[in-house]
Amino acid sequence: MTGKYIKTITFLSLIIIVVIQGAWLVNTYRMIETQLLQTSNRLFPQAVLDEAQNRLERLTNAQKEELTLNFSADFNRVQQIDQKVYSDLIIVMNQYADSVYQTGIDLSSADSIFTNYLVQEGYQAQLHCELIDSTGSALQTEEQFAGKYSQKILRTIPVYLNKEHSTAIQAVILNPYWIAFRQMSVLLIATVLLIVFVAGCIIYQVKIIIRQNRIARLRQDFTYAMIHDMKTPITTISMVGHTLESGLMENSPKLKKQYFAILKEESSHLLNLSEKILTIAKLEQSRLKFTKDLVDLPKLFDELIQKYTIKTEKNVTFQQNCQITSPLIADEEYLKEAISNLIDNSLKYSDDEILIRLSAEERENTFFISVWDNGWGIPLKQQKRIFEKFQRGGLEYKKEKKVSGFGLGLNYVYKVITAMGGNVTAESIEGKYSEFTLTLPVQNENV
Repeated sequence: MTGKYIKTITFLSLIIIVVIQGAWLVNTYRMIETQLLQTSNRLFPQAVLDEAQNRLERLTNAQKEELTLNFSADFNRVQQIDQKVYSDLIIVMNQYADSVYQTGIDLSSADSIFTNYLVQEGYQAQLHCELIDSTGSALQTEEQFAGKYSQKILRTIPVYLNKEHSTAIQAVILNPYWIAFRQMSVLLIATVLLIVFVAGCIIYQVKIIIRQNRIARLRQDFTYAMIHDMKTPITTISMVGHTLESGLMENSPKLKKQYFAILKEESSHLLNLSEKILTIAKLEQSRLKFTKDLVDLPKLFDELIQKYTIKTEKNVTFQQNCQITSPLIADEEYLKEAISNLIDNSLKYSDDEILIRLSAEERENTFFISVWDNGWGIPLKQQKRIFEKFQRGGLEYKKEKKVSGFGLGLNYVYKVITAMGGNVTAESIEGKYSEFTLTLPVQNENV
């Protein structure tokens, strides 16, 4: 399964999860909204009745007694009577209050009473009341609420104030969204955390799958490259050994010596490859032990220059500049191998004429050892990953002839130098140059 296909499946899975959770939240919101409306429709008539009673309580004592004689029994039975009687009681109460007190219903008072009822039910509502006619058109409303509403609202069922049903009062809840969100606050937080957690787990698992697929491909490529690269020296050793065993070289001492040199060179190549793989494995398991020696860096540069000048068939020019005054304490064998890997890469990824500069300087208690070349360079998109195991510079197919290798050289350099307490950086422009810099701390010679 390709990485692109896995990412597509992951993206669709996350969308499905979000859609399911969203549908669940929408249904929950609608349920809370329905409960709010049902509660409001149940409480609002009582609020209208209480408002009428409040107006009547402002009358004289004689009027109160008369009212009590007429309506006290009804008040005691408000919760037991059916809805029609309840509605008729509200109409009678309001008409009586209007005729006695010579005033209409107090919308602000109805607002306050209804708001308190909702608070007791656990709803912090912003609302107002308005008078409407039989068609639902507003006859009277509070001034600040006149005009259009800027957000979704809920309206209670109308409570009629006269027998003709020509005038009614209705409550308008202005913030049903916020009421529902308050009720759902814990649920919303839990949902968000759940989605984030699930999304994180899925993305993490996808990364692991993609990484495992990439590692599997790298292992296959590594196995193929290793077998391909080892096949030549093994074949050469086998042929040379067979030739020497046949005795054909006994009469040609010079040619026999050359054959032995070939055996030694190819054997050394296989041994170095094995040592490099073994070293990386030990470094990953923290089992590699370094010795601390005083390194003569100019001498080390000279040895490497002499080695690769003889070894390479390319027209290579070496330049060196070593400007350090403090003693360099490090494992000379591994440091030399690391620099050797960098020079070997410079020769591999270059044309027939190549300039290589070896330099070293000391700044702020740190040694800077650089290997610069004017070879093919490294593509920008590859530079962040070139120190990973089995990764190569991306130009191994630049020329007609494939550049052999396993992608272990720079990984070896990075692991060895970091294990010594240093670091490795790379700077390159494709088609112009590459420069690798090893940094090592200045250490006391007695350490």
